[in-house]
Amino acid sequence: MPTGRDPRTGRYGQLSKTVRGSKRTANQAAAEMLTEVAKNLGSSSQGSVGHLLDAFLDHARARGLAPKTIVGYGLLAKQAKAAFGGVELRKLTAARLDSYYRDLIQPGLSPTTVGHHHAFLRSALRQAVRWGWIAQSPADSATPLRAAASEPTAPTVEEVRKLLVAAESYNPELASMLWVAATTGMRRGELCGLQWSDVDLADSTITVRRSITDLPGRVEARPTKSRQVRRIAIDPGTAMVLERQQLVALNRARVIGTELGDAAYVWSQDGAHRSPWRPDRVTHSFEQVRQRRCHVLPDAFVHMQRVLAVRRSSLRSPLRSPVQVFRVSYLVNDVRELGEETPTIRARIGQTAIVGRLRSYEHW
Repeated sequence: MPTGRDPRTGRYGQLSKTVRGSKRTANQAAAEMLTEVAKNLGSSSQGSVGHLLDAFLDHARARGLAPKTIVGYGLLAKQAKAAFGGVELRKLTAARLDSYYRDLIQPGLSPTTVGHHHAFLRSALRQAVRWGWIAQSPADSATPLRAAASEPTAPTVEEVRKLLVAAESYNPELASMLWVAATTGMRRGELCGLQWSDVDLADSTITVRRSITDLPGRVEARPTKSRQVRRIAIDPGTAMVLERQQLVALNRARVIGTELGDAAYVWSQDGAHRSPWRPDRVTHSFEQVRQRRCHVLPDAFVHMQRVLAVRRSSLRSPLRSPVQVFRVSYLVNDVRELGEETPTIRARIGQTAIVGRLRSYEHW
């Protein structure tokens, strides 16, 4: 575990400990070590913002946060450290944070994206208060610009039909995924993580058990965002789409002389369907459809493309996926037309806190 940089030598120290027992025991020991390191740094006049952010990232890993969350935190921490990582923690002020937020706005970042930077720093500084490094978090007094309320436009049934036709001509498998997204409300990662063992065509149901997460150089299967398994009833049209996709998968496996295993993915890049589509591949394919068939797609999807086109880097945290906008907005409209209430919508899309989400979509 890093102990921070020695102010005399400039070298970073490491602290290690051998623990015998379960993983839970090891994580508890790691948390205790981290608290001890935190106290030592906090009591030192050399404790800097950079030291705090390093320790906060270690703490996030010890708590078992999702790898993609850790990657995102790392990007935000890298930029903050470049701007004021050498500032002594006890001397960091709300005014310095507000200056940092203004510097982020100038290159063209949106207030929403700057808000992600603020949320990260606020979490780190509040952790510093819990550790006793500082008495009060300056982030609580900082005032980043507020994001203006947006008025997105939801696709109609006819507009969704146009999208599916355009996707069918570009990539039939993408079209089948978008169809399932529209009728079930499944998230992009959940669609990528869907296996044939989760699909019961005889009973017309889908069981959502996992989600695929994009990480640098690899993907990882994780529990769903709500960490709950849910079962969704599908309509005859969706069942037919999945039957067609199953034939595609079976034929693909037959060509290479193999069979689909129990863990075969519904959408895959290899013949045996052992590996899932990457979520970023879905977004990229959606972008390609929009670019190639822009003249037949409605403004709603052009708006999604603008969201998609925002560059993701250390300057920009991940934004709402256009596929997510598509699957939630269309489903909310569709099920409400059928008279279904908020609890039913929440169950289908796997949202534990639906009120704020529906405020973004209910006027559609």
